Amino acid sequence: MTDKEEMIAAAAIRVFSRYGLKRATMNDVADEAGVVRQTLYNVFSNKNEVIEGAIRYYCAGILQRTLADWDGAQTLSEKLDILFQHAVIDPWDALRDAPDAAELEQAAHPAASAAMEEAQANIHAALTDLLRPHGPALAAKGQSPESLAAYLVTATHGIKHNTPDRDRLLGLLATLKTSVEVMVDG
Repeated sequence: MTDKEEMIAAAAIRVFSRYGLKRATMNDVADEAGVVRQTLYNVFSNKNEVIEGAIRYYCAGILQRTLADWDGAQTLSEKLDILFQHAVIDPWDALRDAPDAAELEQAAHPAASAAMEEAQANIHAALTDLLRPHGPALAAKGQSPESLAAYLVTATHGIKHNTPDRDRLLGLLATLKTSVEVMVDG
């Protein structure tokens, strides 16, 4: 994304968090971004493009923070905690305060689907790379880094969207982490 696209996408996230997808207008996004409407329309031609851009920006930030924090972590356990914090817990917390945000996060809005699929593919690729050193242990159990990464992406998505209680969310993530650790311990 260009700097201007990122600036507008960040403003859109703030607007959607405040008003929800349905009530937010292009004027609201332009005002929040500090640009005139024509500038907004030159960057994103309609509200669907703004929504898609906001999701891409948000998800790219999750991946960037996760990868940056993984550089300082030593163990798979630490790296899973980092992933869960950035990709599950922080978004889950944000959704509790935002009107209509669940629609955006769950890709129920048509403009959200492609951006969410792209984000999940990027997380899958990062997890596959993370798990690659554990390939032999996984192979001994009939699995691969790719299959375990796919399981993690699917499981975290389901946990994030189907758990109404934060304590339960944390408990499910702890169970998921333990299951991954069992899989990679040869």
